[in-house]
Formats: sequence, structure tokens, C-alpha cells
Amino acid sequence: MLAPLIAFALAAAPQSAEPTVSFRDEVLPILSDRCFACHGPDAAARESELRLDLQDTALADLGGYAAIVPGQPEESELYLRITTEYAADLMPPADSNLSLTPDEIETLRLWIKQGAKWEKHWAFVPPQKPPAAGHSFPEWTRGPIDEYVMAKLDERGVRPNWDADPASLLRRVTLDLTGLPPTPAAYREVLAQGARWDYETVVDQLMASPRYGERMAWEWLDAARYADTDGFQADPTREMWPWRDWLVDQLNANTPFDQLTRELLAGDLLPNATPEQRLASGFNRNHMTNGEGGRIIEETRVENVFDRVETTGTVWLGMTFQCARCHDHKYDPLSQQEYYQFADFFNQTSDTGRGSSGRSTPNMRYLNPEQRRRLQALEVERADLVRRQQAPHPEWNAAQQAWEAELLERFASEPGWAAPAQFAGEWWKTAQPYGGAAGELFARADPPEAAIDLSDASTWVEAADFAEGAAYSLSREVGSTYLYRELDAPTARELRLSLGSDDAIKVWVNGAEVLANNVARGVAPDQERITVPLVAGRNRILIKIVNTGGAAGVYFRRVDETVEGLPLSLIEPLRKPAAERSSEENARVQAAFRRRELPAWRALQEQIEAGDAERERINQGAPTALVMDTLPRERWRETRILTRGGYDQPTGDPLQAAVPAFLPPLPERGTEADGSPRRANRLDLAEWLLDPEHPLTARVIVNREWQRFFGRGLVATPEDFGRQGAAPSHPELLDYLATQFVASGWDLKALHREILLSSTYRQSAQFDPQLDAEDPANVGLRRAPRHRLPAWMLRDQALALAGVINLEQGGPGVRPYQPDGVWAEATFDTIRYTQDQGEALYRRSLYVFWRRIVQPTFFFDTGKRQVCEVMAGRTNTPLHALVTLNETAYVEAARLFAERAWRQGEDLGERIDWAWFAATGRMPDAEELATLASRWQEVQEHYLAQPDQAEALLAVGARPRDAALPVPELAAMTVICSLILNLDEVLCRS
Repeated sequence: MLAPLIAFALAAAPQSAEPTVSFRDEVLPILSDRCFACHGPDAAARESELRLDLQDTALADLGGYAAIVPGQPEESELYLRITTEYAADLMPPADSNLSLTPDEIETLRLWIKQGAKWEKHWAFVPPQKPPAAGHSFPEWTRGPIDEYVMAKLDERGVRPNWDADPASLLRRVTLDLTGLPPTPAAYREVLAQGARWDYETVVDQLMASPRYGERMAWEWLDAARYADTDGFQADPTREMWPWRDWLVDQLNANTPFDQLTRELLAGDLLPNATPEQRLASGFNRNHMTNGEGGRIIEETRVENVFDRVETTGTVWLGMTFQCARCHDHKYDPLSQQEYYQFADFFNQTSDTGRGSSGRSTPNMRYLNPEQRRRLQALEVERADLVRRQQAPHPEWNAAQQAWEAELLERFASEPGWAAPAQFAGEWWKTAQPYGGAAGELFARADPPEAAIDLSDASTWVEAADFAEGAAYSLSREVGSTYLYRELDAPTARELRLSLGSDDAIKVWVNGAEVLANNVARGVAPDQERITVPLVAGRNRILIKIVNTGGAAGVYFRRVDETVEGLPLSLIEPLRKPAAERSSEENARVQAAFRRRELPAWRALQEQIEAGDAERERINQGAPTALVMDTLPRERWRETRILTRGGYDQPTGDPLQAAVPAFLPPLPERGTEADGSPRRANRLDLAEWLLDPEHPLTARVIVNREWQRFFGRGLVATPEDFGRQGAAPSHPELLDYLATQFVASGWDLKALHREILLSSTYRQSAQFDPQLDAEDPANVGLRRAPRHRLPAWMLRDQALALAGVINLEQGGPGVRPYQPDGVWAEATFDTIRYTQDQGEALYRRSLYVFWRRIVQPTFFFDTGKRQVCEVMAGRTNTPLHALVTLNETAYVEAARLFAERAWRQGEDLGERIDWAWFAATGRMPDAEELATLASRWQEVQEHYLAQPDQAEALLAVGARPRDAALPVPELAAMTVICSLILNLDEVLCRS
């Protein structure tokens, strides 16, 4: 009976179950990578009219056969083609350089056999809050984040690390939230508390620090392609730093992300938009602007529109919109027509494509709230002063009549007293510009500044066509041109002049310099207003115009002359009876009398003028920020598909703003005043992005925030959530964070806090060769990540440890140390770097001036700020060490760090202990201390023998060394502190 029973048991046993194949996770990535280029959304590239990205077309009858027959792989043309032995029929074709592995072929076979069930790409399905995750390690988890991570680790059968030690965790969270290291005092406090330390309170304190917004802004600046210049060859300076400061303020204030989105994309369209909301819209003006003479204006404008489309697509949608500029997207369901419909949102601004030396339109003079309050106060003060001036004063009127009579008598007795000065001859100019390097011309004194000999025909020629009150063109050569003219004045007096120049200008009157403005600009009237003294008799006027490239010119006009405080322009009105004067003439005469003869009125007027001058200083000093606007309806542009993206190749019917069909529709918009449907604008686009059912926005944002803290997003391709992008490592966690983010009111600080309080974040970074062998990249988050700090954070860390970091917030970009010649070489010697002095050298890296064509030399692995970037590269090369060991800021920081350490201890051991602890949060062990002490001894002996080298080392940087400290010993300690700054433990975040 035994054999039959065994046979029965074997027959009754179930066959080993085939694994269920997921279309979304397994099949779609194969089809997208190997098939969609020729059989996907792009109609122009589609072969055989076969489309595999849509279920209907993939299953369609193709005339007795189909690409996919559910349940029957052997009847499916797709399966037959990928397994055929005939090279002519094999797919993918050999010339595509693509192929399928046996495992991938089997995946497709099983999927077809199991019914070829279709699913939408995961990122195009609205996120739903996932159910709680079951797992095996409840004593480790602190919340939902940990539960989803632990559930994934359970699949591999591994356990995560426990919390990092308090000092390591304090350093990690402080750097992550502020971009600066903890202070030694903060380390000591945490270590004194031990396991009882209140980590949550520390997190809250760090998030309340103004340093938080500065740290969080960095990745936004990369995404927004923020810089301090326009880009391209000329690369003129622009003034977008108020936008950067606005961003920092919003992040510190925890402005909800939905409001941030509205203001960044459409702040100018908000009802009763504030200056700050208009400024916010400059997000989409941060792009490069081509102001070169040979560019085509419309081409530049269209490129600007493309940039806005693709930046918005990357930042909020995680989509590669640029792939649909010239044709339908080859992988994602985004057509070329939809690209240009999306472009219409950004095509209706008054941006013309013209570069204007960093001030292309539309722009705004931005006054901060404090400045606006001051202007309002000045207006109130002025109104009160004017009221007091204009109060009735009969005695003043009588005195004025007597004064006018006295002047009339003087006009009669001294005819020359009120006569205007007269030019003696025409203008002269130097025959050729004095050439040289553009950066040296302004300061250099050429021969005309020493002596003028108009008889020297080789130097001077008449400029008879130089007309007063009109711009006069000069040579386009790079160089200095001088203009000269003489003027005869009957009496000593003051002369008011209006001047303009392209580019820089200097003016001398009778040998005395009266104006010097080293500026790059185009010539225009009234760029400068000056008052100069004239002597009785012959006066000499010399003007120097420095051209640093392109056109050159000058503008000159006499505004008025003043004799003994009386403007000569009043002579004619004074000769007439008061009844015959115009009201304007009477007002001018009255003002002249009161200014000259009435101290009480003059005091009021001086206060008015002082207020006016302050108002002018505030207004003129206000930066000109680039912003968005919207054209009036009658000037709307037609948006059409541009063949292959060519600005001059429109085709098809006009398009109106719309969003891709595979995403939710735009919200209802109502009608125009005439009853026609209202055209969608950027504010509608922002609201659409914020739809709670939108599948992409929240996922894309929380993924980048996760990347900020872990070095890698849950989706490893933050710029591409499409079919060619990476699948999420933890899809349930991603959707939990996305739905929670929306439910919290788009609260960024709440999102950050939940991440930072998780066990996943708090883990030790300790690597376990056995547990981590299957996942060396730590995708599964079994441990905390360990990676190099970004270059900007390394610089700030060095300045902080040196005790010199300047935490002043906001303002124009600063110019710290940089090697000579970098800017000059990149700009054909037209722009030279001028290093700042004093405390500006030690400002945070966020505030460093960013020239687009050559970024700050001490930043590596950073975005280029030329296009939107949401994931900076991370490399590890000897070039990094060349910076951190030799760049002036780091060498000076090491010396200042050494001076701090010297003051903290009585002997070498104590000084090394302090420096090591300040940089790492722990004391050096015996071996480390001995190694450093030995090295210090070697270096000190070297510097005792070579005192000049010690002096040279301690002289690096602008801040003088502490002269009270011994030179060889301090130089040796500087080397030790440089070594500490370059420890992996200090260079890395773990």
C-alpha cells in the first residue's frame, strides 16, 4: 500500500506557483526602455504604426494577428519577435544597440500568459494614503516612516542600525538644518545629558533658527537657476538677490508650500499683489538672458519661454518636458502639441528677449517693507513742512518786492553781472582712443590729464558735430577718449551740468576732478547731474570717456548757472512785473528770494530737500529685480507648435494654455467680461498643480525633501518621474509622505520634523559588511547614509570652526577670495574680479556672488545655475583636496582655527583635544592624539629652521595673525588644524 499512497500524494501536491508579474513594476520599465523609442508616444518616430504604450493599440487586431494576445504568448507578435532566431525579424533590432536578457524575456512571457493586465505608470496615478505596514521590529520604529522602511527591510531579512551616538546625531541634524556645525558648547551640553538629551527640542530650536532658511534655500537656488549675472559672453550683473532673500524669509517663516507655489509661479497675478508677491514671480525670470549684439531677439524670447516650461516641469512635475519640444515625447504620454499648450502659460508676458545689462523687462524697483515705511513717513513729514512754508506771511511778500527792486537796479548798473558764460570755440577730442586692458583704463592717467596742446594735430581734432543736449558717438575701440572745451565766464559762478556716458566717465574743471564714475552702461541724458565752480575769465573742461567694449558715447548739457546764489534762468522773469509773469515763473522767483533772504523759510526748505534726497537715495538704491507680468488681452501672442523648436518655424493652428491630457484637467475658470471662456493663466496653472488629486506635485516635492536629508530620493531620479525614471524604492512611504504633506496644509517644517524624528533618520551610519553586502548603496535605508558635505557647506564649516563666520543676512552678493584672472580670462579681459574686504570675506556661501559663465572657484559638485538642476552631482577626486588644503579661505581658516585652539589649552595635548572635539564632537583617542602631536613636532622643527616659510603661511588671508602667539608653534598648529579640517570625519556627513 505504501507505493500507491506515495504516488497519490505526489499527484495531489500543487504545482509550484508562477510568480505574479507586475505590469507597473516589471513590464512597463522593459517596454519603456527597449520598445517605446520606436513604438511609443512619438508619432513621428513610430515604426509600423504599432504603439505599445497604450493598451488598446497593443491588443488591437493588426489583420489576423496582434502584438499581444492575453493568455497566449506564442500567439503574440511581440513575444515571437523577441524570441525569433531570424535576425531580420528580431526585436529590438540589432542597430538599436538594445537587447533583452533571458530574465526579461521570461518576464514578458509570464505577463502575457497571466492575461497581460495593464496598469497606469505609478507616478500618473494619484497617491492614496497606504495602509499601515506590518513589520517584525516594533521596538525600533517611532512612526509610520519607520514602519514602511522596516517592512522593506523585512523582505531582505535584515535589521536596521540603532540610533547614532548623541554627538554624531547632533552634528548630522545641525548640518542638515542649518548648514553649520554645532558649537563646542552645544556638543558639551548634549554629552552632559547623555541618553537623556532632548533631541526633539534640539530639532525644534534648529528649525526656529534663521540659519534654517539659509540652508534650505540652497537646493531651491539650484532649481531656480539663480545667479547674479545674465550669462552668455558679456554676462552683465543683475540684481536678483532680493528674490533670494525673499525665499530665505519664506522658508524661515514656514510659508505653506501651496502659497509658495502660487507666488513663485504667479505672484504678480494674485489679487492686490504685494511687492513681495510680485518679487516672488521672479522665479521664472531667473533664467539666463542673452544680451549679445548678434543674437536674434525673438529667438532669445522663445528660448526664455522654453526655459520656464522645462523648469516648471522639472520642479513641480518631475517630468522631462524638454523631450517634447521638438517632437512627441518618446517615452511619456506628452505630445509636442501639449508642450506648446503648456508653453502658452509663459508666452503672454511682456518679456521681449532684449537684454538690458541685467535689467531686461519686465522688472520692478524693489523696496523692502522697512524702506516702504520710511518713504511713507517722509511723505507725511514733507506735507507738514510744505504746509508751514505756504502759510500766509505778508511781511515776506513786502520784503520780496524790495528785493526785486534792488536786483533790477543792479541789472542796470552791472550789465555783465548776470550775463551767461560763453563757450570759446568748439569741442575738441583726441584723434584716437588711448588703448589698453579694459580693467586698467579708468584708473590710468593718459597724457591729456597732464597737459593739453590743441596745436598737436596728431593728438587733437575738432569735434564740431558734438552738439550740446544730444548723445555723441565715439570710437567703438576699447580705450579712453578725451574731450576738451573752454568757457568764458563774466564773473565767478556755479555751473550745473547734465552728463551721460558709455561707459565710464571722468570730468575735470580747471584741472580739478569733479566727477568720476567707473560704470558700464549705454549713454543717456541726465545720468549724472553735477554743479561745478567757474572762475571769472577762461575756464577749461576736460572729459574722459572709457569704453570697455561695444558702442561708446557722451552726453553734455548746461542746465543753469548760479551767480551769488541766483540762478541766471530767473533773470528774464525778474525783468518783468509780477503781474506779467506766469504762475510758474512767480513760484520760481519767490523760491529764489526766500532761499536767499529768509533763514526760517530756508531751514524748512533744507528739511524738505533733505527728505527728498533721502527719498531719492532710497528709490535709486533700490535693486531692479526681474519679475513676471501678463500682456493685456489685446496684445496676447499667438502660440503655435514650432517645428523642431525653431523660433521662426511656427506651424498649425493657434493654441491656448492647457495641461497634458494624461493628468487631471484644469479647474473651471469662468468667463471674460464679454462672455467668452476665460483663458487659463499662470495662477490657474499653480492651482492645478496644487489639486489634492494631482498625481505628481506632492510626490515630487517630498521626494526632493527626502533627498535633502538622505542624499538620495525615494525616487532616485528627482528630475524624471516618467517611465524612464527610477521606480520608488519605498512606494508606500512615498505616498504616505505625499498624502500627509497635503493633509498638513503643505507644511514643509512639519514634513522635515517628521523625517528628522524618525528612527530611520536617527540611525547610526555604521556599515556592516555582512548585512550591507546586498545593498552597498543603502537604497533600503538599513543605516544612515554617509557622504561628503557639499562644497558650500564645507566652506561655511571651516569659517565657523575658525570663529569668523559672518552671519549677516541678505543683500548683494559678496566676493571672497578667488584666484587672479579667472573672470578676466572667461570674459576676454572685459570683467575683472574685485575682492571684497573686511567682514564680507567671511559671509556665508549662500551670499557669494555667482557669475554664470564661471561659478565661484571654490565650489565643486554644485549646480551650474544655467538651467534648472534638482540633483547636484557628487564626486570624490583629488581636485577637492586641492581646494580644501590650499584655497586661501581654507588656509586662513586653519590658521584662525589654530589661534582659537591655542587659547583653549595650556599645552599641545589640550589644544589638539579642543580642535578635534570642536570639529568632530568627540575627543581624539590615544593613537590619534599621538599621531597629531608627532606631526606637530615635525612641522614645528621645520618652521624653526625655515622661519620665512612660517611667516608666509601665517600671512595668508586678510585677517592679521595674533602677534602675541609664537610664530613657528602657531604655524605648526595651523598645519594640524588644516589636517583636522580635512579628516574624512569632518569632510563627510554621517
